[in-house]
Amino acid sequence: MNELKLNEIIFITIKRMGINGEGIGYYKRLAVFVENALVDEEVEVKITNTYDKYATAEIVKIKKISPSRVKPRCPYYEKCGGCQLQHLEYEEQLNQKKNILIYSLERYLDGFNKIRINDTIGMNEPYFYRNKTQLPVRHDGEKVVSGLYAKNTNKLVYIDECIVENKLVQNTLKNVLDVLTKTNVDIYNPRYKQGLLRYVVIRGFEETSEAQVTLVTMELDSKISKALKMIAKIENVKSVNYCINNDIKGIEILNDKIVNTEGVGTVNGKLKDLSFDILPNSFFQLNTKQTIVLYDEIKKAINPKGDEKVLDCYCGIGSIGLFLASSVKEIRGIDNNKGNIENAKNFAEKNSIKNAQFYYGNILPHLNAFSKNDYLPDVVIVDPPRKGLELNFINYLQKNRIKKIVYVSCNTSTLAKNLNHLQKDYIIRYIQPIDMFPQTSNVECVVCLERR
Repeated sequence: MNELKLNEIIFITIKRMGINGEGIGYYKRLAVFVENALVDEEVEVKITNTYDKYATAEIVKIKKISPSRVKPRCPYYEKCGGCQLQHLEYEEQLNQKKNILIYSLERYLDGFNKIRINDTIGMNEPYFYRNKTQLPVRHDGEKVVSGLYAKNTNKLVYIDECIVENKLVQNTLKNVLDVLTKTNVDIYNPRYKQGLLRYVVIRGFEETSEAQVTLVTMELDSKISKALKMIAKIENVKSVNYCINNDIKGIEILNDKIVNTEGVGTVNGKLKDLSFDILPNSFFQLNTKQTIVLYDEIKKAINPKGDEKVLDCYCGIGSIGLFLASSVKEIRGIDNNKGNIENAKNFAEKNSIKNAQFYYGNILPHLNAFSKNDYLPDVVIVDPPRKGLELNFINYLQKNRIKKIVYVSCNTSTLAKNLNHLQKDYIIRYIQPIDMFPQTSNVECVVCLERR
């Protein structure tokens, strides 16, 4: 039973980092989660919430400071909920991300201590990497501004510059906000449920110097139409679109109601020698430089000899499979987003890749159809959403004698749970964590599994 009381002051030592970047200490064996506290720090904290099995607290005073604590570079860091680890030096971020993975494996995966876990692969420059931003907009009384919500609130923190966005995205956003101010666009106010324009979505690929802008609005009017035409004149903007989305309680910002008004409907980017064009609502990794590192690790896990049939599930725009296409016999990709599959097919055609096919829909029906035609892949790549693999898909992988699985994950907890099922029929050769999102608590992993 939790004996701590609200606002009680206690003294604890931080033992580890939680999956959201918080420090975790223990008070009479009860876990206490402390935001902004670092491992090995001794802290005086005030209890902010109590639950049956844990409590949350805020720092009152740090009695012993971690040598890895640094001053955050971003002036908005303690207000904005976008990053969690800017107060921790980067090399230690990489160490703690490996530890986050280990703690998840320890909790959910039997025999985890027998598995080889490599050190986290980081970046030389762990800032200015995001190639996409989607931000709510407001009017501050003088101009149109954008920002991010403070952690666990609906309070918007206005931000002039986000230092994890790449420079092309930053510059494009500034120019777009200037246009919206000049055209006096009607900005949505959630407090009064009035206004039209809700979000600005920008993609910018520095490799090609091309940017894409999509305005998310309740409806289209003459001022927004004028703004769209002016945005098309901004340097590097090649694609201008709007999206009608008046579902103010919905989670999705971009839906299928996207209209291209200026330029082309897609934006061009590059992955090494591959050129691709993607729609505003198609999925693509947010860190282009580190995506190449990630895909190289996937290739290393496959260790292709040239005769492999590779099935890429949850394939998005097909970038993983097409990155591998020159090294294997055949690629098949499946995704339940029609726009992604359209992009994937265009991606293959644009790069003259002939040994790749892409299929729209849910995974299992396609797998059953493949089986009826005597198709069984040598390698299956899975890159599922945060909830992990569906149980029926795990059952398919266990029943069919697939030689190798390469599991790409952004959620260490669901990864560990899925691996615990799969290890009954597969040997987990190793896990390679990769830092796709420096300054955040996110951990990306590539796992190599081979059939027993």
